[in-house]
Amino acid sequence: MTASKDLICLGEIVGAHGIKGAVKVRTFTGHPEDLLAYGQLLREDLTPIKIQIENIKSIDSLLARVEGCVTRNQSESLIGTKLYIYRDQLPVLDEGVFYQEDLVGMTVFDDADQKIGAVTAIQNFGAGDFLEIYPAEGSKPVTAIFNDDSIVSIDQGAKKIVIRSGFLLV
Repeated sequence: MTASKDLICLGEIVGAHGIKGAVKVRTFTGHPEDLLAYGQLLREDLTPIKIQIENIKSIDSLLARVEGCVTRNQSESLIGTKLYIYRDQLPVLDEGVFYQEDLVGMTVFDDADQKIGAVTAIQNFGAGDFLEIYPAEGSKPVTAIFNDDSIVSIDQGAKKIVIRSGFLLV
């Protein structure tokens, strides 16, 4: 069995569209069409899933057809299905560039070296990327703006991100 760390989630089926089996997919790639750029997509149980893109809807969503899915009921049954590839299917990145998946779980500190918590997700609601951070003490999650101005450093080896204090949102 392949370890989950060997899989990278490129998207998720989030809805049904129409009556003929189309699905809405939220993508986690730089461009929605890149969902199919790296090879065979897999479900979490490692079974292949064949998708054909019908229409790009926004910077992170598209409409698609799933092989064998021809009714709305079938497409509704796929809601929540995550779409993965193996990590080794991704290209090697330049220094200072990161896959979002690699940031999840990193410990976040402010520029005064105070521990804030751990990254649980990277969100983008149209105004840029935000880190969702859960504090160690279990209090409410904190959000941090994630861009070149907000980041002091990212150390992948130490699994540590340092963010300027003014970019933390409570």
